[in-house]
Order: sequence, then structure tokens, then C-alpha cells
Amino acid sequence: MPELPDLEYLVPRLRGLLEGQTLERMEVFEPVVLRNLLGHDIDNVLPLGFQTVTRHGPFVVLDLGPSSEIQLSIIIHPMLAGRFSTAKRKKSTMLRLHLAQGHLDYDDDKKMGKVYLARPEQRPEIPGFAKQGLDILSSEFTEQRFMAVAQKLRSQVRVFLMDQSRLSAIGNAYADEILFEAGIHPKTRMNSLKEDDLRRLYRALRSVIEGAIEIIRQAQPAMEAKYRQHMKVRNRKDQPCTRCGSKIRRANVLGYDAFFCPVCQPDGGKGFIDWSSLEK
Repeated sequence: MPELPDLEYLVPRLRGLLEGQTLERMEVFEPVVLRNLLGHDIDNVLPLGFQTVTRHGPFVVLDLGPSSEIQLSIIIHPMLAGRFSTAKRKKSTMLRLHLAQGHLDYDDDKKMGKVYLARPEQRPEIPGFAKQGLDILSSEFTEQRFMAVAQKLRSQVRVFLMDQSRLSAIGNAYADEILFEAGIHPKTRMNSLKEDDLRRLYRALRSVIEGAIEIIRQAQPAMEAKYRQHMKVRNRKDQPCTRCGSKIRRANVLGYDAFFCPVCQPDGGKGFIDWSSLEK
């Protein structure tokens, strides 16, 4: 999915494109991605003006209405492959927002993302929306709060990082990058980490996410592009580690591919595969 650093770059661009514009109509090409909670067709209330464009965890929230109140929200959860575009319609275009000037497409070649039409009071009905955990970009994300959330858990550390009910919101790619920065094996159990390990994990999380946001802002990729040139381990299987030169490995963690360096992120003798002894 577009992960947190991607969304921190995308949301301001969408804000500049949409705020002050009017949504004239919405054209749906793939109904499978749409979830209409309104109880009526959206065309019954259009046209409406875009009031705000914000991010809530991994969700992009487009609020519309008259200037005095929000009448409805278009809430988009891009998930694995969702993208935004103002270009020509593609095979992967799921729906199009027709604006007073131009258009905005939601593209998704996996058809996994979801677009919700809801009134403000219906937001708790959207899966995952109301259960987002501690926002890792908020002022509340302190080391003390992180330690309180992280301690005494039995889950694997990579599973913990991706648990959006605890931390909002880290995806596959940056979970790998954070653990590489922290020097922690992805299958390490949380309750085996010492206090110093947790503090190191917190610092790695902040530095990786904040650093990636700045890198993407400076690169200014196309709105529909997924910028990953700065990744050190993600999708780099068998390539040399940027620190020690060992081959990057891939393992399965709760059904997800995890990429790591077996030397920089040792398993601590917990009985995992000895990746450093394998040639393939």
C-alpha cells in the first residue's frame, strides 16, 4: 500500500488539487471497491465542495459539504496497490471523481483497496477506521508511550510493528526498514526484548519514518508512483547488505514476506533458520 511516508507526501498534493474544488459527479468503473454507507446514491447530494483532505492512519479522508458543515466523506483505504492519478483512464482505474475543473482517479490493479461513502457519524462502521492505535507522527508518540504499548507482548516484533490497533500506521516495507535500522530479527518475540532494545526500536522507527518522509518530499515523485529507491532491505533478496555485505534474506512472518540481513539482524539463537550458512 502507499505507506505512511507516501501518504504524508500525497495528502498535501491532494489537498492542493481538491480543496476549493467542487465534486460534480462520481463515475464508478469497478463497483467491487465501493462501499456506500449513505443509504442513497451519492448523485442525490452532488454537487458538493471539498472542505478538507486529511489522513487518518492509512486512510485518506475527503470531506465534502457546504461551508457550514460536512455533509459526507469519501474515505479511501488504498491498501496494497491503490494509487491516485489525474492522467488518462487506465485498465486499473476503479473510479473517477469528476471535478468542476479536471478529475481525480483512484487506480488499483489488485482491486484490494476500498472507497467508502459515509456521513461523519458512520465512520465507526468502516473496518479499522475507529481502531487505529497511537499515531506515530503525533506529539503523543513519545518514548514513554511507545514503551507502554510495546512491553509484555508475546507477538513477534514485526507483527507488533504492523498491528495498526497499537501503532498507526506501519506497513510491510517500513517494518523491514525499521527492524534493519534497529538490528532486530523480524521473528524476535517482543517479550524477549530488553529495555535498551525497545528504546533502540523506538529511535529506529522515528528515524526511518521521518527520514523517508523527507526523502520522498525532496524526490517529488509522480502522484501515482511508489518511491522505494531509498530502501535498504525491502525487496532486495540476495543483494548485498549496505552495512556488512552479506546477502539480504527473505522469510515468512505470519503470511508476509520479511526481508532482513542475517548478520546485522541475528536471531539470537532462538532456533530460526541459520540464514548466514545458506547460499540460496
